[in-house]
Amino acid sequence: MGLKAFSKDVLLSEKAIVIYFILIKLILCLYPFEYGYFRDELYYIALSDNVDFGYVDVPPIVPFLLAGVRSVLGTSFFSLHLLPALSGALVVWLVALMVKKMGGSRGAMVLALTCVTLAPVYLCFENMYTYDVFDKLCWTLMLYVVVLLLKGGEGKYWIYFGIIAGIGLMTKITIAFLGFGILSGLLMSSQRKHVLSRQFWLGGLIALVVFSPYILWEVRQGLPSLEYYGNYAAGKTWPATPLEFIKNQIVMMNFLAFGVWFWGLCYFLFSRRAKEFRALGYAYIVVLAVCMILKLKFYLLAPFYTVLFAGGAVAIEEFSRRPKFAFLTKAPAAAILLLGLVHVPFVRPVAPIDFLIEHSGMSVYMGIRGERCKLGRLHQHFADRFGWEEMAASVAKAYWKLSAQERAKACVLAGNYGEAGAIWVFGERWNLPRPVSGHLQYFIWGPRGYSGEVVISIGISLQTLEDHFGSVKRLSSHRCLLAMGHERVLSVYVCRDPKEPLEEMWPCFKNMD
Repeated sequence: MGLKAFSKDVLLSEKAIVIYFILIKLILCLYPFEYGYFRDELYYIALSDNVDFGYVDVPPIVPFLLAGVRSVLGTSFFSLHLLPALSGALVVWLVALMVKKMGGSRGAMVLALTCVTLAPVYLCFENMYTYDVFDKLCWTLMLYVVVLLLKGGEGKYWIYFGIIAGIGLMTKITIAFLGFGILSGLLMSSQRKHVLSRQFWLGGLIALVVFSPYILWEVRQGLPSLEYYGNYAAGKTWPATPLEFIKNQIVMMNFLAFGVWFWGLCYFLFSRRAKEFRALGYAYIVVLAVCMILKLKFYLLAPFYTVLFAGGAVAIEEFSRRPKFAFLTKAPAAAILLLGLVHVPFVRPVAPIDFLIEHSGMSVYMGIRGERCKLGRLHQHFADRFGWEEMAASVAKAYWKLSAQERAKACVLAGNYGEAGAIWVFGERWNLPRPVSGHLQYFIWGPRGYSGEVVISIGISLQTLEDHFGSVKRLSSHRCLLAMGHERVLSVYVCRDPKEPLEEMWPCFKNMD
């Protein structure tokens, strides 16, 4: 019995292969870990300390999950990255199920799981706590349910689809683009009968009900997210051309894997054997077009490639049964695996920083832009991990120069959510007061009862401060040459003699982008 458990058939079975890839995914996501907390992670920690039904730029589920994890495991790299790692592992499992449902066997499974496990953009998502990694899981779940439906699944699966879609909207509202794509794909294909079913519309109603608490929060707050998304699209997102957008799709998924997902797309669109999945091919084209027309971030479409990898792997496995193309059973997976491992240090914080600085110019990812911000020596997904603890120390240095009387009424005013998050997370070490800021959700929280008589500010221009305070003096400065360009050098000011109470000047600090 014991020897049989370790036989070749068992060790190379489909179940074993899935387990191997899940373990690889967990290792890549959790260990080892270099550098510091990502900017958004500091923000999510602050949000999770203030659980609500919504936030300016984030629906409630992701901060709520983090609050639960931190209540059990505390705040650490491991606690923040545990759920993203598990989410990545679940996606691996779901892709394996897609391959099986499409008729693939072991070879197709190895190829599809290699692509998903080592896709550079997925590794980037899965080593930080942001809503993108959970958004990917929700997209993959929705796509898997659609695969089941297109393979003849019962109408009740639309109910499951609606529940997942509602949770997805409460995670990141851009999942609505996937819903629009699937609806369009069904209408464009022979599967349009689903749109006429009662269960289809019941699923949509369920999604709306699940999403309704966030809608109500938005209404109560005056729809701040509309202002945020308008500003974000107009002034922050990099305006990629269609050609640049498509190039980024190829690079971010591992350019050797392009053949797999593109084959999958063609398989869905043109193969007679995949006629039942035609709607998925149309859905991808629709979502791709929407992303390019609206100039959305290049990685918004990334979760869709899970199902394209599955379809492509199945198609390649079928094609490789021809004698002349038998090499396709193993060669593509091996090549994608090797290139994926080479790329890991450029998308995942595992290498010593000196190595990364020296070789970052070799990375194809340095040419990919998601935002219009000025880059430094590192790409943004690395640069935004440096300098936060030192920033809090610089503010603390200024704070403790104040007299005891002034410290009792002083507040810390930060320019953006990253700077405020640094003070929120690391400030306790130096007994700093909770920060205030006009950026995103911090603006909604307001000045927290501070009068503004004494304000320590970082990340806000001298001119802005002088417009609102009679006395503004520079006490110290913060320097981090590895940070983003606009935060390499920041002055720390102490402001006194406010020209009006902080509550009244608060709208002047509003920043919804």
